[in-house]
Amino acid sequence: MELLIIGKISGTHHLKGAVKINFNIDDPTILSNEKIIVAIDDNNQKILTIKKLSPLVANKWVAEFEEISNKTEAGNLKNGFIKIRRELLGLAEDEYLLTDLIGMKVVDINTNENIGTVTEIFDTAAHDILIVDSLEFESMIPNIDEFVKNIDFENKIISVSMIDGLKEPKGKKYSQDDGMDEE
Repeated sequence: MELLIIGKISGTHHLKGAVKINFNIDDPTILSNEKIIVAIDDNNQKILTIKKLSPLVANKWVAEFEEISNKTEAGNLKNGFIKIRRELLGLAEDEYLLTDLIGMKVVDINTNENIGTVTEIFDTAAHDILIVDSLEFESMIPNIDEFVKNIDFENKIISVSMIDGLKEPKGKKYSQDDGMDEE
C-alpha cells in the first residue's frame, strides 16, 4: 500500500479538538469519513477518521476527527503530516502529486552527473520549482518540459537537462565589492 503526504497540520482550531490543515490536493472533501494517517515523527503515527471538513481560507481547511475530542489531544498532532492511500485520490496512471517528487534523485542527462535530491518544491506564478540539494550545491530547477526530461517513479530518478545558473555552490552570498563572495 503506497501512502502519499497530502497535507500538514498547522495547529488547533477550537476547544473540541478540530485542527487546521494545509492541503496540497484540490478537493480535500474526498477524505470525509475516510481513515488517514497522521505522522507526527518517524516513531509516532496515528490512524484517524475524518468526520468533518470545512474550508477555512485558500488551501487551509478545518478537520474534525472521530478519535479526537479536545484541544489537548488535537495539539499533539501539530506539525503532523497527513498521509493517505494513493487510490483515494483516483489519480490516473500518468498523474502524480508534486510531493511524490520529494526525496527523488536528480541526474543531468547531458553529463550523467548526480545533481542531488529533491528536498522541497515551491510554486511560482509561472511554474513549480524543484529545490535540489547535494552536499556542495543547491539547484533550483523549473518543473517544465525544457528542463525535466523524465520522471522514473520506479527507480526514484528525475532526469533533467541542466543549464548554467541552475546550480549554485552552497554558502555563496553577494557583496557590494565584487558582486559575489564566499561565506
